[in-house]
Amino acid sequence: MKKQKYPVLIVGGGLVGLSTALFLSHHNIAYCVIERHHGTSIHPKARGINTRSMELFRPFQIEEQIRTAGAALSKGGGGLLEANTLLEADFSTMKDLIQQLVAVNEQLSPTRGSFTTQDLMEPILLQAIQERQADVQFNRELVSFTQDEQGVTAVIQNRVTGIRETIHAQYLIAADGANSRIRQVLGIQMNGRGTLSYNMNLYFRANLKPYVEGREFSICNINHPEATGTLVSINNDNLWTFHVTFDPTKGESLSDFPNKRCIQLIRKAVGNPELDVEMISVLPWEAAVKVADQFQVGRTFLVGDAAHLMPPTGGFGGNSGIADGHNLAWKLAAVLKGMAAPELLSTYEIERKAVSHFTTEQAGLIANTGQLNMVSKKESKAPVTNNNHVIMRYQYRSSAVIAEHFDSESSLSPYVEQLDGKPGTRAPHLWLERNGHPISTIDIFNKNFVLLADEYSTWIHTAQYVAADFNNLTIDIFTIGPTGSLQDPENRWHKIYRIPAGGAVLIRPDGFVAWRSGQVENSIETLSSVMKQLLSLEK
Repeated sequence: MKKQKYPVLIVGGGLVGLSTALFLSHHNIAYCVIERHHGTSIHPKARGINTRSMELFRPFQIEEQIRTAGAALSKGGGGLLEANTLLEADFSTMKDLIQQLVAVNEQLSPTRGSFTTQDLMEPILLQAIQERQADVQFNRELVSFTQDEQGVTAVIQNRVTGIRETIHAQYLIAADGANSRIRQVLGIQMNGRGTLSYNMNLYFRANLKPYVEGREFSICNINHPEATGTLVSINNDNLWTFHVTFDPTKGESLSDFPNKRCIQLIRKAVGNPELDVEMISVLPWEAAVKVADQFQVGRTFLVGDAAHLMPPTGGFGGNSGIADGHNLAWKLAAVLKGMAAPELLSTYEIERKAVSHFTTEQAGLIANTGQLNMVSKKESKAPVTNNNHVIMRYQYRSSAVIAEHFDSESSLSPYVEQLDGKPGTRAPHLWLERNGHPISTIDIFNKNFVLLADEYSTWIHTAQYVAADFNNLTIDIFTIGPTGSLQDPENRWHKIYRIPAGGAVLIRPDGFVAWRSGQVENSIETLSSVMKQLLSLEK
């Protein structure tokens, strides 16, 4: 049996697995991705890469590729319709769910989201990681695995040849989806509000362009008594999905949806009994609000749907998984490079689990409003009104953050009202200048720890001294001022980051504020202590 060794093994080569791999590549960490299917997804599944995810992809120069791939769908924006059939739809009643987000984005971020679907997104990610000499193996399935204090041993089977091989890795990442076999083997339970509905995703090709051209939409809830469901645009032309519910408790399953039945449902939903429909694929899926009780067991970590399930309302699901991978990647890199102690890895669960509970709840609350026919309307408290608040405005509380005295540790919600440089929150976006050209602060937070300080601040030499005193630690130092490495023409950075003159702010490799301070007398001792806590080196 062939044996291979890697620092990290990722099981699952979908949207989240490939994103996590790309983030590890950015930190120069070798890995192997195995995926049981023969290639990337042929089904749209998730729709939409949100603003925060687009920020995370900026270092790889794939933003425009992602946006181009989602251009056709973007015509429909966030248009939401209700109709008995598509042909009976009153387009004058269409609601725009996205306009508010666009306006807020300009203040929150240097970029914006895209309506790119998962089947178009995954090849972009795959190409990006292959350019970085990644090891991605399709038609490979995890048979079994064991782990101990030294690492993980996994038995992998080639689904074409049947040949088995052993992979030894220091860490295992489970990106194997909602029915994660790894999660089940580890005995990890999922809890939460539970299942909201079981659905069939009917992916089909039909020319609906004559019905929608010039009035494109994103979602149309169909209320036909014999074909109640949700019609979702994939390209506002000839690719669509239609989601209908089914009931497993009555013995219903995928086998009850042969092509003939699916075509009949689609024709009724559209309102054209003669519509030429070609079925592409049919996938069952569960709309649920569930979070795993553990995101880490030993050297194994859950990411994406393996760790949390949420309805598609809000478009948080896949993007939450991307954020999981980004949070975990820099921590694994720090430990594997000897910069941090293994205890740092425990902060992954602490940080992402709290945010996952918050995010899944918000998706569930939006679902309660009856936004999609697949989930029944229920009376409950209102969700956060702006999706950007959910994807941006949360706070991590763990030992990888130096908390400030005004943080409310009693608050169970990680939601914060604004991004103002508070430790544990995503560092604020601010346009500065470098060599006469505009640059967002977001674009300097992507790989190492970053210290921002005034051009003559004592923290500059302090950071240089402290970084040299730690194993493999790099702190990128940016000075702000007329002669600094960055200029602030509008003189806003102190206000935005709430930093006094002469102070400094330290940003983690994932773009979250780790610590901030004014001037202190014992700066070397202070920053050294800060770094020891952030890297779990304090004994």
